[in-house]
Amino acid sequence: MKNAIDNKEDIKEEKLELFETRQIAFEQAHIRRSSNMLGFGEEIQMDACKKKWFGEKITFLHLAIDKATKKVLFGWFEYEEITRGYFILLYNTIINYGIPKRIKTDNRNSFSNQDNKVDTTQFGMICNMLNIELITTSIATAKANIERENLTFKNRLIAELRHEGITDIDEANRFLNEVFIPKMNKKFSYEIDPKTTKMKPNPYTEEELNLIISEKYTRIVDNASSIKYNNTYYIPVNPDTGEITCFKKRTECQFIITYHAEYWCKIEDNYYMLVELKDRKTTMKKESENDKPVEKKKYVPPANHPWRKFKI
Repeated sequence: MKNAIDNKEDIKEEKLELFETRQIAFEQAHIRRSSNMLGFGEEIQMDACKKKWFGEKITFLHLAIDKATKKVLFGWFEYEEITRGYFILLYNTIINYGIPKRIKTDNRNSFSNQDNKVDTTQFGMICNMLNIELITTSIATAKANIERENLTFKNRLIAELRHEGITDIDEANRFLNEVFIPKMNKKFSYEIDPKTTKMKPNPYTEEELNLIISEKYTRIVDNASSIKYNNTYYIPVNPDTGEITCFKKRTECQFIITYHAEYWCKIEDNYYMLVELKDRKTTMKKESENDKPVEKKKYVPPANHPWRKFKI
């Protein structure tokens, strides 16, 4: 058909229109339809990859990637695949880009319990608070972007860490986020389209996110207005005045381990800092009684005790 057109041969109009439509269809056959249907932040995929990334110890690389733009949002090394690693991904994603619409992960305990409920886990409760839809799946192809990115990082990152002579985890995290990920995004990711983005602006300060992205446990205030956690007692302190605040016995509170590993509590919609009590005695004694030896009374059965009847 091309030769016929070039030679200016007589061609029927219907045949010419059919050729033009097929040529247009061929040119559009490899368009990125699935990605074009999504906006930036509409789906963030998270996962961790186990490997000997640097040095002699096995570490876990936690990654967060945007499905629409193929952009790696953040990465973090830990010695175990732990919930805190995903806290770090979420915190830095919100600080640098905004609040995503949806997060997709696997079915590990950090995201879903035995009944596949996500709203009862620590990460799930944070997503509810931030109005993020959390989806978990055990099918690898359902989160193909993060699986492919893990393979790409295995092929490239290990060699670059070895070339740089990095064997420390802190230095590896710095190189990962300051050098390697920006270079990979510049080479392989697509530009963010502000017209189609689904990433919501971040309305929270870093201090507020420090309390939101945190571990939360329910505790009861005892009769000394203190809170027990891991066999250690803490006392609530007003963060504005620095004064100790007392509450009634059996008052329910929320014990909070913040993103920066600080201990806080939430009582009646107010936040208080927690100060550890170094010495907490259960009973009080007078100074004069402290040096007195404790005398144990010997039990003497009464005269009418049944055992005395068999006395020989």
